[in-house]
Amino acid sequence: MASWTVLEEQTVWISPRATSFTVVCDACARSIASDGYGAAIVPGKLAADAVRGWIVCPRGHHLRVERDGR
Repeated sequence: MASWTVLEEQTVWISPRATSFTVVCDACARSIASDGYGAAIVPGKLAADAVRGWIVCPRGHHLRVERDGR
């Protein structure tokens, strides 16, 4: 019997002019709560002309990056 888990998608919203950012991976923060948020910090970059992209945390969780259009 196979076991599997469905992970909820993580979406990060960044400001319209941001090209680099630092976020907390929610999946890591939940699983390693005893280590604190420092172990779940993920740096990222998104080109100024890009509207969306993806980053991957050190533990392999995928985070979708969306540029806030407001």
